Amino acid sequence: MIYGKYRKGHRVRLIDGLRTLAAYLEDRPELPVPHDSKVAVSVLYGTDDEKEAEVKRIACLIGSALDPEALSHGHLTAKVSFGPVQYSVTAITEAATARWDGWWSYRDAISPDPPAGA
Repeated sequence: MIYGKYRKGHRVRLIDGLRTLAAYLEDRPELPVPHDSKVAVSVLYGTDDEKEAEVKRIACLIGSALDPEALSHGHLTAKVSFGPVQYSVTAITEAATARWDGWWSYRDAISPDPPAGA
């Protein structure tokens, strides 16, 4: 269970929803659309080695490689773009998670003064 639990048929429902959204927007040119769109998959469970192997496996399937910039932050990421639409898979290393947890552990240590007039 490297990704978490999904209900049966989730993949079919997601793809159907994306197609329905595309048709909906195509039929309504008066509606604004976002600058871009991202479909992101997160590898949530496993050791760092297991997560890296899974991201590399998917990178091969999509014809990509690990993103070196993301890797420098402890994120194992591979992506493929279709114009302004992107599909990506990411796993976060244990060290990066620990850094984030440490950073957030200070969130209650200070209370900034409210803005003047608030």
